[in-house]
Amino acid sequence: MKPVVFRESALADLEALASFFDAIDPDVTIRIVADIERSIARLAHFPLSGEAIPHADLRRIASRRYRFTISYFAAPNQVEIVGVFRFQNRTS
Repeated sequence: MKPVVFRESALADLEALASFFDAIDPDVTIRIVADIERSIARLAHFPLSGEAIPHADLRRIASRRYRFTISYFAAPNQVEIVGVFRFQNRTS
């Protein structure tokens, strides 16, 4: 198992997501953060399980339930979380 560390950008992403969803429903925030944390915990055991991003040394996975994208760098001694985000197609 490799240790997981977060870049400042990833921590800022998580704080922004929590702020946004807390304004809507704090219970939703708890579920979203737990979903993201479960996905990140799997990376500690399976760091190469994510999809490789072409032309970069990064990989990405999607959280299971809410489909947030977690981008990360699988270093030899650790997993470094680079960012957490979500894209949605909207018609309006």
